[in-house]
Amino acid sequence: MKIKEIPEDFVVEEVMHLTLEDGQYFYYLVTKKNWNTLDVVHEIGERLHVKDVGYAGIKDRNAVSSQYISVTKKITFSLKDVTFTLIGRGNNRIFLGSLEGNRFTLTVRDLDTKLKEVKEVVNYFGEQRFSVKNGLIGKMLVQKKFKEACGELEITAEKNDYVGALKKIGRDRLKLYVHAYQSELWNRLAAKSKKKLIPIIGYLTQGKDYENILKEEGVCQEDFIVRSFPDIGAEGGQRERMVQIKEFKTISFIDDELHPGKKKQVISFFLDKGAYATTVLEALK
Repeated sequence: MKIKEIPEDFVVEEVMHLTLEDGQYFYYLVTKKNWNTLDVVHEIGERLHVKDVGYAGIKDRNAVSSQYISVTKKITFSLKDVTFTLIGRGNNRIFLGSLEGNRFTLTVRDLDTKLKEVKEVVNYFGEQRFSVKNGLIGKMLVQKKFKEACGELEITAEKNDYVGALKKIGRDRLKLYVHAYQSELWNRLAAKSKKKLIPIIGYLTQGKDYENILKEEGVCQEDFIVRSFPDIGAEGGQRERMVQIKEFKTISFIDDELHPGKKKQVISFFLDKGAYATTVLEALK
């Protein structure tokens, strides 16, 4: 079983309700491959000279993804492997989590037999959340090891100003690293806990769910207050332990042109926001 051999094997479309009216924001549907969301958002901000580029979710570069953004200026440029489609205007900024969910169309290759439908899975954060040492860098930020974080990111700090060097990366990317670390710890807890709702660790998290995990990590809850970067501190939250897989269907089960003698299966399904298709695929193995 193989996935993501080509970007077209992993297609994801955001599902979102937008209220269209004469407002300050332009809404675009951005369809891309070979780009991750933060890089596209950064490019838009640089080219339009704006800081307010809103988006609802972070999509992987190794996929064909369609997602919505809000921006205060019209996009008048083009990018390779990116299509901007103007949807309309509105008064509401698009923000993280403002989507309903995602619809996935996935091609699973190198199969001998047909995959069976799965109704629900443990709602683990998916592998793309942790790429490029994201969790490790997040832990360094939480522990205030800014010099080490710069080293992992291979960025130079002038006059040993590690905080200043990290700030140049941008708030959203730094938050991504901290969120990745929170996600790693949540996955560890979810593998053991049977609770319906499992807390996401942060400085306001109550209870002793993470007591042993934090001891092993050498971290305490107060560490998630990052005074050098107030915007990336993490309060914590909650996440459903199980996620329902909705509208699962097989579109085709045919010969796999990339693996002679094997089959490929094209499946589609819908997941509520925050859930990962790679977690579903792990359950199909």
